[in-house]
Amino acid sequence: MRRNGIMLATLVLLLLPSNLSAQTPQPKRDPTLRSLIRTGSNTIYFDLFRMVLPDLEFDPKDRDYGIAHRTIPIRHIGDTETESLEGNFWVTSFGKRSITSDGRQVIILQLDLSAEGANQGTPYEGEAALLAAFSTDATPKLLDVMDVKTDRFTDLWDAQPVFQLNSRHGAVVIHNTHFNAGESYDDLQVLFLDGERFKVITGIFLLNTQGCGATVTETPSFRALPDPRKYPKLIVKVTVKKEADSQECSRKTPAYTKYYEGVFYWNPAKGEYQGNSRQLNALDKFNRNRL
Repeated sequence: MRRNGIMLATLVLLLLPSNLSAQTPQPKRDPTLRSLIRTGSNTIYFDLFRMVLPDLEFDPKDRDYGIAHRTIPIRHIGDTETESLEGNFWVTSFGKRSITSDGRQVIILQLDLSAEGANQGTPYEGEAALLAAFSTDATPKLLDVMDVKTDRFTDLWDAQPVFQLNSRHGAVVIHNTHFNAGESYDDLQVLFLDGERFKVITGIFLLNTQGCGATVTETPSFRALPDPRKYPKLIVKVTVKKEADSQECSRKTPAYTKYYEGVFYWNPAKGEYQGNSRQLNALDKFNRNRL
């Protein structure tokens, strides 16, 4: 497995007027396995990851990195069955965010692994993307972990990786994607913690394309609304913009902008979010027909 190094931020020297003292800002580094999870804590990220990778050890050549060979039993997004992943895991870099759950702070870590037997029968076979949630109490605890990979590239969504549902609960947005001949296939899943367990609020499939008659950009947004139920409603809105064709196109089609919206609400009897959006269903059909 190829090891990815950690990219250091470029050191920039500030040029100040002669009557001021020159200052050199320190480069900002992403957290490593040896970084403290928060100021004043004695816990480092290595301690958290070892709850998921029980045989994790520091790399003797670089103690910012780690080596492991198995995970605890985990489930894939959308499944209930669990299995342990095995392989030669190099833990070099990871994604980190914080959200709230039941009014307390929770650390979310995202780690890509090359794992034997993971996601068999898919184009990304042998790969997994773990999403793990940890409490940040005096004694940190693993709340839940899930493999969230559904496509070639997986990460927290850059545009809106986390957002507040209300003052006591937050959500995280997972982005799976791949590219093919000017087309971008994007799958977004909105997750939150209910009773210390990841649950999916909703997922949407987007297709961004280029070409004559088909230069289409789809931009989603997520917004929570108050609701008397345990959790708030979630409004999902997708803006679809088609550009006018250029002079190079033999048959020119005009530009347009359309909006698709859906509402999802908490069903306490089933313990899950539900929604029935004709508009988002129509958008999904529009995209599937363009595949």
